[in-house]
Amino acid sequence: MSSHYITSADHLPEEAQTETTLQITDAQTKRIFEARVRIAKDPDALTDPEPLTIVAGPHESVSETRYVELLDETDATGIDQELVAHLAADQETASNILNTRSDDLKVILQYLVETGEYESTSDALREIAFDYFAAERPALLDAYAEVRRELNDDPLTRVLDKQE
Repeated sequence: MSSHYITSADHLPEEAQTETTLQITDAQTKRIFEARVRIAKDPDALTDPEPLTIVAGPHESVSETRYVELLDETDATGIDQELVAHLAADQETASNILNTRSDDLKVILQYLVETGEYESTSDALREIAFDYFAAERPALLDAYAEVRRELNDDPLTRVLDKQE
């Protein structure tokens, strides 16, 4: 059975290239994922072409059909799962304070706090960063979420497991 995929014109790279990493949706299952793909206007230019609907416009009511060949899914998008797991494990014993040492960023974040948009500069930075990652690096967030599920978040169980 042939698959059909959908992506937003916003996810397409600016440069006209045939191979890229792209966030796509399986039209049948509605599963959203990132994959390394080849894109072409002509299906004969690909080895295993599948239809790709590219939606645009404020209501995503404008569409164009191209063809896509899936090369690799999320794991091949450059996310090193082992590195994410290692960093998450190291973080359990490290400080969670980030320091940007940026006067400009501090002023902008403090403005957002002073105008009541956020409770603190930390809240502002966290929300802005996670919004960015959700929009621009969903595969990285997915990889980290998987690592978090695998880590046992109960400190007592972790200590008891280490003693055994």
